[in-house]
Parts: sequence; C-alpha cells; structure tokens
Amino acid sequence: MGMTEKRLLVLDDDALTGETLKNVAEFAGMCVHVTSSPHDFFTEIDNWAPTHIALDLVMPEMDGVEVLTELSKRQVSAYIMITSGVGQQVLQAAARSASAHGLNIIGVLPKPFSPQHFREVVNAAPQLSDELMSDNARGSKEITVAALQEAIENEQLYVVFQPKVECQSGLLTGFEALARWQHPELGFVSPDQFIAVAEKNNLIDLLTRLVFKKALIWFSGFCQQKAFSNIASTARPLLCSINISVLSLRNLDLFNTLDALCQQYGVAPEQIMLELTETGAMDDAVASLDLLTRLRMRGFQLSIDDFGTGFSSMLQLVRMPFSEVKIDKSFIMTVNHSRESRLVTKAIIDLAHSLDMLVIAEGIEDEPTLAFLQQLGCDKAQGYYIGRPLATSEVDSWLVERMNLVEKLRLERLHALKLLDTPSEQRFDRLTRLAKRLFNVPISLVSLVDSDRQWFKSKVGLDVNETPREYAFCHTTIQHDDAFVVLDASKDPIYRENPLVTGMPYIRFYAGQPITAPTGERLGSFCIIDDKPRFFNEQEVALLKELGTMVEEEIAANMKLAEDHLTGILNRRGFENRAQHMLDLCLKQNMTASLIYIDINNFKRINDQGGHQAGDDALKDFAMLLQQTFRDSDLMARIGGDEFIVMMVNPQGSTSHKEAIERLKNAVQGHNNTVDSSLQLHFSYGIAQTVVTTDYHLPTLYDKADQMMYANKHRPEISDL
Repeated sequence: MGMTEKRLLVLDDDALTGETLKNVAEFAGMCVHVTSSPHDFFTEIDNWAPTHIALDLVMPEMDGVEVLTELSKRQVSAYIMITSGVGQQVLQAAARSASAHGLNIIGVLPKPFSPQHFREVVNAAPQLSDELMSDNARGSKEITVAALQEAIENEQLYVVFQPKVECQSGLLTGFEALARWQHPELGFVSPDQFIAVAEKNNLIDLLTRLVFKKALIWFSGFCQQKAFSNIASTARPLLCSINISVLSLRNLDLFNTLDALCQQYGVAPEQIMLELTETGAMDDAVASLDLLTRLRMRGFQLSIDDFGTGFSSMLQLVRMPFSEVKIDKSFIMTVNHSRESRLVTKAIIDLAHSLDMLVIAEGIEDEPTLAFLQQLGCDKAQGYYIGRPLATSEVDSWLVERMNLVEKLRLERLHALKLLDTPSEQRFDRLTRLAKRLFNVPISLVSLVDSDRQWFKSKVGLDVNETPREYAFCHTTIQHDDAFVVLDASKDPIYRENPLVTGMPYIRFYAGQPITAPTGERLGSFCIIDDKPRFFNEQEVALLKELGTMVEEEIAANMKLAEDHLTGILNRRGFENRAQHMLDLCLKQNMTASLIYIDINNFKRINDQGGHQAGDDALKDFAMLLQQTFRDSDLMARIGGDEFIVMMVNPQGSTSHKEAIERLKNAVQGHNNTVDSSLQLHFSYGIAQTVVTTDYHLPTLYDKADQMMYANKHRPEISDL
C-alpha cells in the first residue's frame, strides 16, 4: 500500500463513537467515512477502497466476527483496528482471529479510548498472526449407538449438579451440570463411555442440547428461589457450568440453539460457563478462535477444563478468550504428597491470575488440600469435600449444611481476631474520619457482623455501638464481592420498612465495602451512610474499595511492630506501610498528599539539662500536640529520635496543611507558656506536596520534605518556632 491519502472507514452502530472517531481521525489528517450499516460498509469497501478500517465488534445486524470473516473472503488489505466495550481479552481474541484469517490488524481500541491511543494504533505497523497449534482427539469406548440415540431422543438421560464455592469464603458460586445415564438393562453407564460414543457417532450435539435444556430448566427455578431466600451464596449471579465437546465448536447452529434456550428459560448467557477440555479448543485453531470469541461477545463465560494435561497449554491459554481456568484434578488430588503437583498447581494459579483469569480447582477431597489452595489464592473450589454431584432433590439440604458451615467458620474467625467489644483504636478511627471527609457524609463505620448483631469497631456520626443483625445493611454487604450500594433506601423494596430507615439514623444512602479476614472470611463492612439519597460513581466505588483494603490491612497488621511505644503514635515502619498506600490512593483519585517533616530543634538541650525523663516527656508532649492540632484522618508518626512526620490527604488546591501548621504553632506556644523555659519546645518543618506522578513515590516525597525542613532550619523566622 503506497503512501497515498489515508482513508478511514468506520463501522459502528453508536453515533457518538462514530462521530468521535471521525473528529479524531480528521484532526490527524485522514479522510473519514462513517456508517452503521454492514451493507453500506461493504459498498464503501468496493467503491471507496479505504486504507484503514475501524470496526465495532458488537453490531445488531452482523457482528464483528462475521464482518471480519467477509473481509477475509474479499482479501481486503486495509489496516484494521477493532473497537468495542466488550473487554480487552475479547478484543485481543478477535484481533488474533482476524490475523489468522490473513487480515492486517494494527491494534485494538477498547472503549472509551483517547485520541492519543487512536494515533498510536494508526501509526502502528500491522501485526502478523502467530502460529496456531492443534491437538489430537481423544479415543472413545464403545457402547451401543442405537441405545444411546434412543436414550437421547426419549430424554432418558438426567442431570446432576456439583456445587462450586469461593475458595476463601466457602460461599456458593454455582454448579457444574453433569450428564448421567441409568440404562434399564446395563445399569449405570459411565459418562466417559457414552460421551465418547456420542462424539464418535455424531450424537454429541443432540446430547449437549438435552443436557443444556435439562440444566436450564432446573437452574432457572433455582435462581428464582435464590432471589427470595437467604442461602450461602455470593451476591453475584450464580453460574451454571456445562461441558462442551471440541466437535461442537464446528457447529454454530448449536450455540444459536443454546442462546435461544437461555432466552426461553430466562437465564442470562453471562450465567453460563461453557467448559472446554484443554486439548479441545485447539483442534481447529482459527475456527475455534472465531466461535469462542463470538460466544464471549454474546455473554457466555468460557472455562478451559482439565488444564495442565494437554500439549499446547500456554499457547491456548494466551490465545483463546477464556475467563476461567480449571486445574485438572490429577494435580489437585495429589498435592498433599507430590511436590511436582504442588509446583504445577501454583504455577497455573500464578499464570492464570497474571492473565486476569479466575482459577477453579476440581478434585478437592480433604481439608488440607483446600487449605493449600486457599494459601495459593485459588478463586473457586470443587470436589467431594465441598459437595458431591447432587440430584435436584438434594440441593436444598446441601445448601442448609453449607450455610451453617460457612457461618460457623466465619464467626470462629471473627471471634479469634478479638476485635469485638474492644476500645476504639486510632488506626481504624483515622480511616472512618477520612471517609467522612472525602465522601462528605455524616456517618462512616467499620462494622463487624456477629451472630445476632452488627458491632461498630469504629464509628463517626453515630451514637450507638451496635444494632440488631436483622436490620443491618452490612449483613447483605458480606454476601458481596465488591461494594454494595443503596442509593435511596426509602424507595428500595427490601429496605424501605427497615427501622434504621424509618427511624434513626434515617438511612437513605448506603455504600458498604466487604471486609475480609487475612484467611478470606468476610467479617463485616467499611461503610458510609447519608440521610439524603445520592449517586455513587465508579471513582467513588474505587475509593471506598481502597479504604476498605486499608481496614483489612489494619486487621492483619501486628500493631506491636507498627507503634512507637513511647508516644503511642506510629513508628517509621508503621507509617511507611500505610503512607505508600495513601499515596497510591491519591494518585488514583486525583487528590493531593502533603508530607510535613518536623524536627524538634532543642531536644538535645532538653535531654542534657533535664535528663532522659524530661526528654521522653518532651517527645510525648509533642506527639500529643500533633494529635490535637492535626485532623483525626491524618497519618502521623515518630520516625526516629526527635523527628516526626505527618501525611495529609486533600482535594486538589487545598491549603489544609498551612492551616494545620498554624494550629501547631499556636498549640506549641500555649504549651511553652506553661513550662519552664528549659523545657520549652521549638521545631522546624518542611512541607512537600504531590505535583507530578513521581511525587507519589514515598522516598521521593520524603527527600523533598527533608530538604525543605533542613533549609528552613537556617531561616530564623521558621527555625525558632
């Protein structure tokens, strides 16, 4: 393609996105045509011959994969960029699929995108597709084909459901639907036998349809039951996992049927996890990539089953748009006595997490295996120790047992931490005060959910120390993975009659982030409350999550190692562990951090003239003055000898640090008026603020504040405060 005029053709059904692309591209010197119709798009391809194409994956008439396939058939040589909001992993899978078809893919543009990102993609060289690998199909065991066909046609096969739970909390996340066959003469027929026969004799799609239908009928009803009952599950929608044969990847009609069945039974595709064996998805790499990408675009979740036993594990995991990895049970069942199995299991978990995939381990048969997986950070657990495959009539009784077990373990962990009914602590109070200020709410709490109450480890804006659990919003929060938000409780059908809504404190807005123990159990929530309805945007959700993480870190921390035992405030180690997290929060939330470095000028003289006790008293007095003059939400510490440090978090443009220094000057002067002149305190200080990105690195900010402090020591108006 020569250095001619750059002509960009945009296919996107969102008018705003199309107009944005047009404006950005024209500013970059390109000639642009925009259309939302695939028919008009291909007419433009033929008549206008664009040099570049921007293609939205999700289109109502013809999806992006179909468009890319047609472009390949037409041998279009234009440089192609793929745009969509479906997620980076699906975008990358679509790009690899298109490259495998011989198209010139120069990049992907996840929505929303920046003009700079667009220019970088346009200027990029076309990406070449990678080599794809295949795998051998597995052999099969032979049974009567006619008998299997008759069983499928007469719906004689049935489905059982094996529970899956969160590895850390034990809460239910879903079930795997498993086909079973009880032959009237042969008795129980192993799934390995009849599935192999179905694959070998073109019956696998019929079998899959039957299993899918039977699974959806039960799963749909179960999910409706869950919506009106208190079961031991996460607040996220439950997932139903169904096994898919590699051979079915050749049949798009089957997946159209599965999609239609989801609509018929009211189950969202996002609640379906399609499990493919590791060797399966690689059988026909290009076709598999096409189909799997389209399934993800429709909302279906994809799991790579039996991971670790095939020949193309790494390549397949990276190339295919899987959302979950299931570790093969041959590793899990031997982790207690096989070093190799432990190493492989850890490697798979680390690899999957680095690729932003969840990990499930199957074949868990005892508590030591589960504990090992919890230690490694495995996400989900499945196996006979959790629950065997259940008939539909057995699920409810299993759920009752699971709910009782999960709650028992949760309460044991909560009580073992010895936080309940303890005095308030500054390390938690600092965070509730910070949340109150940053969110501008009247109430902020660290709430711990006990067996029949929620008890407040830290509270601001609320007089009571506890409320009944049956009224607690936080009782619902601990069933969530992320923030639980109620924008207006007075209009919420679940909460509008709640005594905490109809009476004090008249809750209208509530947002709570679940707090977990270091071992994964959900202890309670970090929450903010307002007596007026309000909105809660994504940035605020992220801020609440960061503060909740800080609460979890305080729960896990050994305060004996973090506290300065003389003054009662933090020591250097305790400060630095918390300060960098505060800086990270400020950077993400576009806030300013001020670091104030303070040195007591005359400490040596106090020690020399009054003795060590006088010196200790001076340090304790100064720490008390800091606590009196700075805010409860500020982070302060004695970092060595006669040096103290304070970190303040504020919105951009705030002058709170200057006001705090003035209060400290006045407080020190007031103190000096009450003591002998030989014991009076004088200090120097230096202030550093975050301005550029590198300032959010604690050592950098330390150095700046330290330099300012020593420079100020030579300024009489500052050094003799």
